[in-house]
Amino acid sequence: MVMSSTSGNRDRDHENGMDELDELHKSTREDARNMRRMGRSQELVRHFRSWSMVSFVAIATSAWELCMFGITPALIDGGRPVMIYAFLWNFVGFIPVYLSMAEMASIAPIAGAQYHWVSEFAPDRYQKLLSYLTGWTSTLAWQAGNAQGLFLVGTLIQGIITINNVNYTAAYWHGTLLVMAITLLALFANVYGARLLPHWQNIVFVVHVLAYFAFLAPVWVNAPRVESSRVWSGFENSGGWPSVSLAILIGQMPGITSQVGIDTAAHMSEEVRDAAKNIPKVMLITFAINASLTLLTLITLAYHIPDAGEALLDPTTYPAIYVLRNSMTLPWLNVILVVILVLLMFGNLSYLAAVSRDLFAFARDQGLPFSSWIARVDRDRSIPKNACILSASVSVLLSLTYIGSPVAFYAIISLCIVALLQCYCLSIGCMLYRRIYHPETLPYAHFSLGKYGVPINAIAVVTSAWGFFWCFWPQAYPVTAAGFNWSSPIFVSVLLIAMVYYVFRGRHKYHGPVVLVEDRKSHYS
Repeated sequence: MVMSSTSGNRDRDHENGMDELDELHKSTREDARNMRRMGRSQELVRHFRSWSMVSFVAIATSAWELCMFGITPALIDGGRPVMIYAFLWNFVGFIPVYLSMAEMASIAPIAGAQYHWVSEFAPDRYQKLLSYLTGWTSTLAWQAGNAQGLFLVGTLIQGIITINNVNYTAAYWHGTLLVMAITLLALFANVYGARLLPHWQNIVFVVHVLAYFAFLAPVWVNAPRVESSRVWSGFENSGGWPSVSLAILIGQMPGITSQVGIDTAAHMSEEVRDAAKNIPKVMLITFAINASLTLLTLITLAYHIPDAGEALLDPTTYPAIYVLRNSMTLPWLNVILVVILVLLMFGNLSYLAAVSRDLFAFARDQGLPFSSWIARVDRDRSIPKNACILSASVSVLLSLTYIGSPVAFYAIISLCIVALLQCYCLSIGCMLYRRIYHPETLPYAHFSLGKYGVPINAIAVVTSAWGFFWCFWPQAYPVTAAGFNWSSPIFVSVLLIAMVYYVFRGRHKYHGPVVLVEDRKSHYS
């Protein structure tokens, strides 16, 4: 009886200690249960609620802003109709992708996201290697995406200077210095303004929406307009491909790009209160918001590009600026571009936070060199400070390649999309395997696909594989060294580097997060 009483007291002391810890980190009881199930202690503070996280993801993905400056591949290969149609068919295809990831995020709301899901749902004998490779490609995707967003801000600054000073020459090293400056700003904000991060998201999201209408109105009122037949059926093949059909499929790259990135929410799971319920909602709500804003942006641009060839030759290199230039005065053009620039900079601040959490999570599982240092959490700020510093440093180093070879730099940042699609495809594929062969092992999910899980997961895998294939194609034919899409050899090279590290060191240190998961430990005991 005494032993039983002592044991009960210890259990109550343990629970009280957990309640104090949960209160410190602002976790709900279910958040604490989920973290315990996944074998992890709560180190980060759950500052975010559902709507602040919707704002966070919308700002980090900057859907309509990035869409404006990413239409060039579609204009070259397919023309105006591909801008719209490719977006629509990829939007339909990605609905199952995000439904699948929303379910997995409900089961395992953790910063590692895809590589954790692969580890938990893959066949037992393959989970270690597959999750390890997914961790590397996820790291590659988010680091490349971070550099891409920072680079866009840098080149947009150069574009604004070009608009106001026709004699300005946009030197490559100017772009590199701008990227470095913006990176340092983003790093400073993430480290020293970490506690403010959730509080300004909603305000910036409102500006994000208001600026959207400030961009649309003058274009529809003032810009030259083309007839509907050219928008909906005026296909072009400026890339020189053997057939228009092939050009259309290659030109769908912007349509694919505009769909990815909503899983930003999943990588922030450990900082969202009641994450198992809120992260799925955040992903699907933001997906719908981004799609609505992006579609109208594409239709607007398609109707107001009178000459696609002239738009592609705009001195700023951005056809969207060509459209804006034809619809407003120079002062108003400067105002619109500066507002968009500021929004993109805020987007970079949010994106760096998600990038660092992804890096932190994989290092926490010993998947990278110097993992112990990368995964260290700053106890004063409750953030993975070293992961933030390393992510910013990677962007600075990548920007240096732009000075020597813009082609190489563009290839590196284009890896973001293909690497993300690989993560989507493999993680959902593992979920599909688990659902077909071992459905009884699937944990409870607040957001469950139920009996529709198998067809939804299957369509999601096909969609991801489809996008993955077409994202490796170059824009023009015949293919030259300058026009070659170098993302394929770089992607393979990163996988080879990962495998070399795995053979000599990684396999001894990395076991996959599934070994810590409570209801799966017996498989690896």
